[in-house]
Amino acid sequence: MKQFFASLAFCCSAMMAFSQTITGSIQHDGIERNYRLYVPANLPQGIPPPLVFNLHGFTSNAQQQELYSGMNAVADTAGFIVCYPNGVNNAWNIGVAGGSTTDDVGFIAALIDKFHQEQGIDLERVYSCGMSNGGFFSYRLACEMGDRIAAIASVTGSMTTAMLNGCTPQRPIPVMAIHGDADPVVDYNGAMGNAAVPDVFNFWAGHNGCLQPSNNGDIPNIATNDQCTASFESYYACTDLAEVILITVQNGGHTWPGAFPTFLFGPTCQDFNASREIWVFFSRHRLDLTSETSGATPANTGIQVFPNPFGHYLNLEQNGGNTARQLRIYDAMGRSIWQGEPTNTIDTDLWPKGVYFMAIELEFGMVIRKAVKA
Repeated sequence: MKQFFASLAFCCSAMMAFSQTITGSIQHDGIERNYRLYVPANLPQGIPPPLVFNLHGFTSNAQQQELYSGMNAVADTAGFIVCYPNGVNNAWNIGVAGGSTTDDVGFIAALIDKFHQEQGIDLERVYSCGMSNGGFFSYRLACEMGDRIAAIASVTGSMTTAMLNGCTPQRPIPVMAIHGDADPVVDYNGAMGNAAVPDVFNFWAGHNGCLQPSNNGDIPNIATNDQCTASFESYYACTDLAEVILITVQNGGHTWPGAFPTFLFGPTCQDFNASREIWVFFSRHRLDLTSETSGATPANTGIQVFPNPFGHYLNLEQNGGNTARQLRIYDAMGRSIWQGEPTNTIDTDLWPKGVYFMAIELEFGMVIRKAVKA
């Protein structure tokens, strides 16, 4: 395994020659903590970049998570910074015996401050995802740092029953969970003090005030030889648009969908790429939902989407001076439906009924709008 990661690191270092990987450290709570920070070469100019924490699993480390998840490739095309921190003794503090007892919540908060000062990150667009123990810890951040973390995603992680029972988030938190129902390490149905994944999904849907009905369906089985299929459930009619999504990988193991190698702990689904889906999900959310923009309020962005609900067409109208430069439209599952330069009228005749999210990149900031096809 070490030989695999060493070989992959050599290949990736050549590919990322025009980007920057910073290996840094910070003193926190009397301990020197270290991290890897990936900064793409072509970040959009004049726009504070989003930051994604990508947290490794138990016994793993930052470099292995960076290589295994493949999130740097997504960051290159989407324009965000990724931080891969290291947990003390290769673990994150989720409040269980035998795990870490360090102040990891404070460590993440300190890193946010550091990267805001040094990299100019957008404090309204800070996210956390992780594998296994890193997924558990991302849930803890949602419970305790809702004022600083805009959304979280967990891959093969869950919440301990103690964490679930004691979780008191400060606001509705958008949550995505990706989990195999044959996971041999973190049981999908709950075991050894861990909550069942569907129970975690329902907890966040309830906390976020989500209403029925939820969207559900199958993810196309494009990789017929991976021994897996996948389906999704999603609540979208939630307070502050704080949607909750669960992707269940049928026969999926303790693995990161879309990643290589595929032989670690059971089958790896190749029907979708977890890193890409996580970013599409994150990109729809930010902390400041009262304004939905960076430095602008709905009254002065001048962006209107109508009619809503819509039918055979959807109109986009700009009345202000903050010019719309790029438009991306996603369905409730987070799949890209349309993207390009903003246009006045979009033909939606062939779109199925449901909820759609419009991420509109402005000259200064970004605005997110939701519309329903009836």
